[in-house]
Amino acid sequence: MQIIAKRKVADTAKVLMVISITLLVYGIILNLSTIWGLVDAPKRGIINDPTTSTQDISITPSDGNELVSNDDSTTENSNNRTIEGTSDENLDRKNIILRNEIEKEFSIIVRYGQETANYKVGGVDTVPITDSKLANDTLNSLYSTLSLYPRGMFKEIRDGGIPLTIILVNNYSENGITGVTDSSYDYANISIAAIYDFPESFYHESYHYIERYMFKKKANFNSWDNLNPSDFQWNTIAGSLSYSNTFKEDAYFVNNYAQTSAAEDRASTFEYMMAPTKASCLNKGNNIWKKANYMALTMESVFDTVSPDSIEYWERFIK
Repeated sequence: MQIIAKRKVADTAKVLMVISITLLVYGIILNLSTIWGLVDAPKRGIINDPTTSTQDISITPSDGNELVSNDDSTTENSNNRTIEGTSDENLDRKNIILRNEIEKEFSIIVRYGQETANYKVGGVDTVPITDSKLANDTLNSLYSTLSLYPRGMFKEIRDGGIPLTIILVNNYSENGITGVTDSSYDYANISIAAIYDFPESFYHESYHYIERYMFKKKANFNSWDNLNPSDFQWNTIAGSLSYSNTFKEDAYFVNNYAQTSAAEDRASTFEYMMAPTKASCLNKGNNIWKKANYMALTMESVFDTVSPDSIEYWERFIK
C-alpha cells in the first residue's frame, strides 16, 4: 500500500510539473506577443488602447456648450471666398465645384442638399439644406475651417483606415443639437447643423474623429482624470468648476458639457484651443492649459503630419 501511495504522489508531481512548464512557456509567448505588438505603436511610445467599444455616436447639444470668452474682441469672419453672380443656378454650380475642391484637397467626402435626404443618426432625423446661399456659406466655412488643420492630416487618418464623410444638414429633428459624430475604427460620419456656428461645431466633432484615430493607433489618456478635482465624478455637473460660468483662470472644465465624460471634456477643450481669441483658462500652468497641453503632446505622438517642431493652430494659445 505504501508503494502504491508513493507512486501516486510521484505521478501527481509529474503532472504538476508538466502543467507548470506549460504555463511558463505560455507566459513567455504572451510576453513576446506584447513586445512584438509595440512595432505598430505610435512613434513616440503611446501603446495602450483605453476604448472597449468599436463604434461610438457622440451627439453634441448647443445648450451650455457655446464658446465664451471674457475677451471683448470680435470674431473675424473666416469666409473669404467670393461669389460672382447671385442666381440659385449659378450658386448650385459653384457649390458643386467647391465641394469637389474640398474633397480633393482634404481627402474627405462631403454630402449636402438632397444627398442627405433621409439621413438619420443616433435615432435622430435630419433636415436637408435647401437654400443655395446657405449651402454656399456652409461649404465656404468648411473649406476655411479645414485649412486650419495640419496639411495632410485628414488624408493620414483616411489612409490609416478611417475615411471621413462630412454631412452638412440644415438642422436635426431634435432642437439644440449642433453636430453628431458617428464613428468606428473603419469609418466616420460627422454631421453638422448649418443653422449653428459652423467652425465651433466642427472643431468639437472633428476632435472626436481625431481621437478615434489616435485610439486606433494605441494612444491613451490614462492620466486624464488626474487633472480633475480628486473628488470629481463624470456626469455630476458643478457649474463652479466651469470656465464658461465663472471666468476663473483656474477652472477645471471649459463648460458644463465638458463634465459629462472624458471624451466630451477633450472635445470641448479642443474648441477653446481652436477659438479665434484666447480664453484666460489657457494661460500657462492653469488646469485647462494642462489638459490642452496633454492633448497637443498626444497628437504629436500619433500623427506624422503633426510636427513637434512647429506650432499647430491649436497650439498657438498654449505654447
